[in-house]
This record gives sequence, C-alpha cells and structure tokens, in this order.
Amino acid sequence: MKEFLEKKWWAGVGVIVAITLFVLGILERRDILHISGIAVSIALNIIFVIVLVVLIVWGIKWKRKYEAATRRIEEMQGAATEVMKGLEVLKKDIEAEKKAIERKMVLLPDETNISRLKIDNALLSELYGQACGRAVDKYHDANLNGLSIVVHPYTPSGDKVAILFDFYSKWANRVCRFYISETEDMHELLPDHPAEESDKATFDELPWVKAQNWAQFLKKSCEKVGPLSPNPWTNYMLSADAHRKLQWWISFEDGVTGKRSNFDWDGIGEPIPW
Repeated sequence: MKEFLEKKWWAGVGVIVAITLFVLGILERRDILHISGIAVSIALNIIFVIVLVVLIVWGIKWKRKYEAATRRIEEMQGAATEVMKGLEVLKKDIEAEKKAIERKMVLLPDETNISRLKIDNALLSELYGQACGRAVDKYHDANLNGLSIVVHPYTPSGDKVAILFDFYSKWANRVCRFYISETEDMHELLPDHPAEESDKATFDELPWVKAQNWAQFLKKSCEKVGPLSPNPWTNYMLSADAHRKLQWWISFEDGVTGKRSNFDWDGIGEPIPW
C-alpha cells in the first residue's frame, strides 16, 4: 500500500484533476456547460481525497527522511562517543608516561663508566625513610637488615638501576622487601617470607652512614674487574648485609663470558676478592 501511495504519478493525477475542474468552472460560467451542485460536491470531494493522499505520501516520505537522519545522528553520536573514550584512554596513557618521565631518576648517567652512580648517602637516607615508613606500618618492630643496589648498565630498555631495602620483624619473624627504580615508585615486593637465621641480624647503624666511602669501594672493585661485555645480561650487585662479618660486598657477572667476580669490603681498605 505504501509503495502504491508513493507512486510519482499521483502528483500528475492531482494536477490533471485540478486543471479539469478549472476548465469545467470556466465552461459553466460561460453557459457552455451546466454542472449540477452534486457534481461539484463530488469533484470537491475527489480533490480533497487526492490532496489528502498527496499529503499522506509527503508525510510518509518526510517521516522516513527524519528517521534516517535521526539514525545517522545517533550513529555519529555513537562514533563520537567511542572517539572520546579513545581520546580519554590516550590522554591517561600520555599523562602516565609524562609522570613516569617526570619522576624518572637517572641513576647511571654514563654507561661507559658503570661505577659512577648518581647515588649518594643523602639519597639513600631519603629512600630508606620511605621504605622504613612502609615497613613499620606493616610490622611495628621492622629493622633494616639488608641493602642492595642492582645495576644492569647495558640494558637497552627499562631500568638500569634499582635499589632494594630488606627489613626484619622479630615479632612476626618475617622479612619484607621494598623496591625502587629509576622509573618505579617505592613499593613492596610480594610476598614477604619467613625469616631464616641469617635474616635475623639487623643494623645498629645504617651501613652507608657507618661506611660513608662505599662509592670508593665500588669504583675500586670495577677497576679490579676491568671492562665488562656491553651485553644486556651484564650486571653487578652492591650489597650490605647485617649478618655478614664484612657487611659490604659486590658481585659482577659478565653477560657474554659468564664470568663472576666477587669482593668483600671492611669499610676502610681495599676490595677483598673471594
């Protein structure tokens, strides 16, 4: 029925009927043709029906156009919403990356001089304060029992340097570890673990305060080891452990040859190989 009403020739029919009535009206006025009132009424009704049909057809067409336009608008709004969501995600990623860049600590400025860390006693004390606060929140009697500075000088991506603080709780008989790197904020490495006998010793005095020349120990140890292969697996770890007689020690590993070199330090003299 809709297809029938929407035929284009309906408009032509309407025009023909209108012209016919116009001509008949003229003929009647000139007494050429006499038309009864009933005929006029019928003609008017026919015209009314034709006009009504034409209006209905136009209404249907405009309704369809409106519905199509509404659908297009809704589709555009949906697409715009998805684009906005994507932009929000991208914005958050950019902000997170920006924050990571802003908080980045360059702890190894020059990989050609792997002993020259941008770490001093003031920075260690500051980071220790952050780690200790977290440890005490977890275990009220937590005390430092280990420090490690882990360096991967030739890694092509990611952090070259990370610092770890270990704390022992006699009350809980457990050890918890806190980690901070060049791009990562201070956080706990989970899970903590039950303490072994060697974990129960704690520092009476912070090791970098007691032996403030630890950077010289690092430098001299690097000189004794000599050049290491510029390989991502090459690394060294400088540590201070409360349970050891010689608390400071360092271990090197060459990423190509696999050779390991280890040194102790008494806090005063030269590195002691072992």
